[in-house]
Amino acid sequence: MKIVPVCKSHTIQIAGNSHKFGTPEEVAAKVVTAEVNRDGVFEVTLVNDPVAVEEDGVLSYILNYLSVGKRGDKRFVAKFCIQNQRLYALTGQIAEADYKSKEKEIFKAVESFRVLS
Repeated sequence: MKIVPVCKSHTIQIAGNSHKFGTPEEVAAKVVTAEVNRDGVFEVTLVNDPVAVEEDGVLSYILNYLSVGKRGDKRFVAKFCIQNQRLYALTGQIAEADYKSKEKEIFKAVESFRVLS
C-alpha cells in the first residue's frame, strides 16, 4: 500500500488485493460496512449513489461517502478498478469541513486513477 500526501488536509491511498466483486451497490455496502466497523467510527453514509464506469475495458466503481467518528467527520472519495481478477483502490480522504474547497481537486485525482498492466 502506498499513501501519497496531497496537502495537509487530505491524503490519497493506493492498494491492490485479490477480491470477489459485485454490483456498485454491493461494493459500496462492503466498503461502508468495513468503515463503520473501524474503531472510533460512529456512522458512515453514502453521499451519492455508487457509479460503475468502464474505461479501456476496465471496470471501475466510484464511491463518495462520509465517515463520522471520534477523529472527526471525514469525506472519502474512492475509485475501485478491477483488472486481471484483482481489485485496485485509490481513496482520497479529506476533513468534511475542507471538502467543498477541495472537491474538484480530489475528484480529479481519483478519476485519473488507472491500473497499468
